[in-house]
Amino acid sequence: MPPKFYMYLLYPSIISVEIGIVQMNFKLYFIYSRLLMYYNGCGGMNLKISIVETRTVPTVKIDLNGKSIVFHSKYDPLHEAAVWSESSLKGLKNQEEIVIVGLGAGYHIRAVAEAMPDKLITVIEFNDIFLTWFKDSPFYASIVILQNVSIKQFSDLSPTERGCVFSSVSSTNLLIHKNGLDISPYEYENVKAVLEDIKIQKNSISNQIGHMNMNFKKNIILNDDGIGKLKNKYAGKPMILVSAGPSLDKQLPLFKKIRDENFFIIGAVGTAVKPLVKFGIIPDFFAIIDPNQATYNQLTDLTLPYTTLYYLSTAYHDTIMLHNGPRRVIWQDGYEEAEKIASVKNDPIIQTGGSVATALLDLMVFLGGKSIALVGQDLAYTDGKSHANDTHAQKKINETRNAKKVINYDQTGEVYTAKNLIIYRKWFEVYAKEHQKLQLYNCTEGGAYIRNWEHISLQDYHLKYS
Repeated sequence: MPPKFYMYLLYPSIISVEIGIVQMNFKLYFIYSRLLMYYNGCGGMNLKISIVETRTVPTVKIDLNGKSIVFHSKYDPLHEAAVWSESSLKGLKNQEEIVIVGLGAGYHIRAVAEAMPDKLITVIEFNDIFLTWFKDSPFYASIVILQNVSIKQFSDLSPTERGCVFSSVSSTNLLIHKNGLDISPYEYENVKAVLEDIKIQKNSISNQIGHMNMNFKKNIILNDDGIGKLKNKYAGKPMILVSAGPSLDKQLPLFKKIRDENFFIIGAVGTAVKPLVKFGIIPDFFAIIDPNQATYNQLTDLTLPYTTLYYLSTAYHDTIMLHNGPRRVIWQDGYEEAEKIASVKNDPIIQTGGSVATALLDLMVFLGGKSIALVGQDLAYTDGKSHANDTHAQKKINETRNAKKVINYDQTGEVYTAKNLIIYRKWFEVYAKEHQKLQLYNCTEGGAYIRNWEHISLQDYHLKYS
């Protein structure tokens, strides 16, 4: 999750009743209004709302700016809502309330409320037109009777109230229904973008939770030390965070010189270690966070007896066991079991941001980094490549039809990128905005432009701090 994502929500400019009874109520409703429609134009929206029948219970259809959206399932909304609820409640933090984004037809809200009767549930709706319609519709009756559910209209909340709603819960307890984002007005595009990013990251975690849990159980048996006693270990030293983007290749000669001077502290992501070592560059430490087997090739045939590996508590266990040097475990934010152990051991929690580079940045700041430069952090497909040479993950990116374009490093044009890379870039941008006392430099000299970071060459960074 991006750090303090709810700041975007404060200022968008910067960014059941028994089934039989429900069915009976809807049948009565259809007698005097076979098809209820609601038109309005607001904020450039051409909105038409109608009730449609399915094989089980009615649902809602939205015609919005030429696009049709059917809330829940066209066939069985109740089953869809039950599946969504079960999936969304995995990993829920019991000590926190629940925030649901999007009213939909209300079935998903009912499912969550019945599964969590003792939880306070706040429902946020961004579309004022739809909320007004919903309260006059038969769907409202089965929601308003739920004692633990309150519905809030986002536009009616003050900046303070918006912050309280979204900052009071972790991403695990923020349940984002796609329909709620589909009809979000244009004025909340920045809010929508942040919530979509969180939704993607939560889906990614949900898909990998089995691997994460298995690795966690194996890794804690290693009983490796955490990082609590390493606070400010490198205070006063300029640092370089090395990633494995395509632009790393051209930096290696200068980077070798910098390493030989042994003045800068160098931390690398796992993927970058092999190309660095091949060029005679041994980093001071490196990090691995991925719970999947794909990281295994990062450390095969490598001997680094004096280089510390920092690994996430859920990182792929077999990769961790390949390293023959010192190890330190990192307890990550958002994974409840890791947070529990960190609390017992009085160890810090590290933000992950979804990528190894974002996690490594927060780690380097904890280790005392005040002046940190990014190298190889393309966050884009520079020269049509995914990674630097000599990395196991490198591949040519020839398909650009579905790729997105962003402003390039020099701000002279655009470069192709991917959705996950955009999410990571936003994380870097928000992190820099929230840590303005740090001196953060993007010295990648390629890839995407990262707002709130100073863009200078690696040569200039070297001269500035050496």
